[in-house]
Formats: sequence, C-alpha cells, structure tokens
Amino acid sequence: MTPEEKVLLLFSLFPSTPGTIASVQDIISGGPFDYGRLVGLAGTNGVSPLLYLNLSTLQGIPELPMNELRKAYLRTVKENVVRGAEVMRLLTSFKKRDIEVIPLKGPIASDIIFGNPGLYPSGDIDFLVHPSDLQRTKQVLLEEGYNASVLEEGDMLRCGYHLIFEKGRNVLEVHWKLSFRYFDIPPEFWWEDIRIMKYQDTEVLMLSPERYLLYAIFRLYSHAFRPLRFLIFVAALLRSYRQELDWVSLSIFSEKFRMARLVSFTLKLLREFQELNVPETMVKRRLFGYRGLKRLVFSGLFHEVGKIHPRMLLFTALQQTPLDTIKILSERIFPSLSEIRLRYHLPAGSKKVYGYYLLNPLLMIMRKRG
Repeated sequence: MTPEEKVLLLFSLFPSTPGTIASVQDIISGGPFDYGRLVGLAGTNGVSPLLYLNLSTLQGIPELPMNELRKAYLRTVKENVVRGAEVMRLLTSFKKRDIEVIPLKGPIASDIIFGNPGLYPSGDIDFLVHPSDLQRTKQVLLEEGYNASVLEEGDMLRCGYHLIFEKGRNVLEVHWKLSFRYFDIPPEFWWEDIRIMKYQDTEVLMLSPERYLLYAIFRLYSHAFRPLRFLIFVAALLRSYRQELDWVSLSIFSEKFRMARLVSFTLKLLREFQELNVPETMVKRRLFGYRGLKRLVFSGLFHEVGKIHPRMLLFTALQQTPLDTIKILSERIFPSLSEIRLRYHLPAGSKKVYGYYLLNPLLMIMRKRG
C-alpha cells in the first residue's frame, strides 16, 4: 500500500485519534509524498471533506491541496443544506397526505449520522415507502414538479429496484424494499421497530439501528465495496448507534436473511482499519478467502475499476453457501427479460431484448459499468 493510500485510510476516520494523527504525520514526513494523488483518491472515493478536516490538524500541509479539499468540503455543506431543505419540504408534503416515508442516507444523513452537514457527500435523495403507497407517492412527486424516469416502471417494479424521479439537479429514488437480487428480505421487515427522531423541529422516521446497518452493508456489497465513503458510512452508523445497537438482533437478522457471511466480512474489515469496537461473536465466523477479498476491496478503492461485473461476481463468494453463490451467478448470467431491458436500457416491447439475453454472458464481461 502506498503512503497516499495509507493516509487516506487513516484519515477516513473522524474524529481522528492522537495515535492516528501521529501515524499520518510520520508517513508524510517519512519520504516522498504525492499530495496530488491523495487529493485525487479522496475525490474518487467521496471522502474529500473528511480528509480536509483531518489534515487541518497537521502542520506543514501545502496550501494547494488544502484549498482543493476545502472547496470540496464547502461544496458538500452547500449541497447537503440545499438538498436537506428539499427533503424536509417533501416530508411535509407526504405527511399532509398521511404517507409514511423514511429518508435514507442522502443529504440529512451527514448531519444526523456524522454530526456535520459537510462530511458526507450526497448524490441523490432516497425515500423508503410502503409498497401500498407507491402510486400515491409517485403522484405527490409529480405534483411537486418531479419527472418520472424514462426507465420502464413495470420492469422496475418486477425487479424490485426503485422508482427514479428528477427535478433540476435533484435525483430522487423511491424504494419499497431495501435489498434486491442478492438477498430476499420482505418489505415489511424494514418498517418493524422504526424510530422517531427530531430533526430541525420536525419528527422524522428512521430505520432501527440494526436494519439501518443491514441496509448500509447491503448497499456497500451491491456496489462492489466501493467507493470508500460507503464503507465509511457503515462505520459511522456503528459509531453513532454504539449505545443502541442490539448485536443479538443483528446476528439473528443476518442469519435469517442469509447475510451472515457478508456482515461478518464487513465488520471484520472495518474493525481492522477503522478501530471499531465490534463484538468477537460478530466476526468469529471463519471466512474462506478473506485475505483475497480484502485485497480486492482495497484494489477497487485505490485503482480504476474498468469492468465491474466480473469484480462483483467474485464478491458473490460472500453469499451464505456455495449453493447461494451458484444461484446468484445463474440469475446474473441468465436474468429475467425485465432485468435485461433495464440493464441495457431497452424500451418495453423491443425485440432486441432476446439478442441481448443471448449475448448477456459476454456483455457482462465486457461492460465497464454496472
């Protein structure tokens, strides 16, 4: 691992400990150090704001990289405040129509989970709704000036993904379930034991700590463990909920929904480089190929990933059993026609879907994006 990569990992922890600060200072002063690469890696991984605040604790950092990181931090603050206001405005509209909505990650997560509106860049707005409220939710968003995605809604519903809406620079995703393809978790599970918290003098619904963590780990997995900010979000949840998290319930849920290997791998990985206090019972599971998968995670964080599908196929080793892995691989190579249309952006009724279906195994290897 290069000095720049080591510093990025060490300073993705916030707030930094005295020991971490000393380690970073030693690395930077110990030989040639490429600040340009460090800033580039931070930007690619969505952790520039974290890096900026942590580097601010050191002496002698060149002005140019600090200015770039400062701009990223201030930009994140601005975007999260603006999007956060939009989230609260929409929640008010939903509440007036008696539609229960849970905001996920996104613009207010930085404030709630990290305690700072500038630490976690948000690319979009995510809401969880009851399946029975999907059409009413869609109607509210259309009335609020949002446009529905051009993707075929029927295919999105059949594949259990999410509906996408856009308004100006805002991209909004409406979820009715928080796992798909890799794990079968019923929509009603996420609504059990929901919490109510005060945010900006408004009552906001939140997932229970155990469910929020499962969702964050699934999201990390479904994106092939990159970028780094997704890993950091899981770590931030663990720190934020350390007093409330019921580890026994988390373990039971992980086993029930066949996520135990994935959860154990993620927690073990985070405990190694994020100094997390994780119960030994959650990481004692023997994970065949752990070192290889860990190297795969870090290679994805520090190097350009051209072909995401072959990479993701390797991570299916984290399925609960070999049979589960074979099932997932089979479904990825031979998916439904709805999945093919969504994957290759084909309109409903297109005859090309059959050609893409036959070519899908080859295209998965060749495609650069997921």
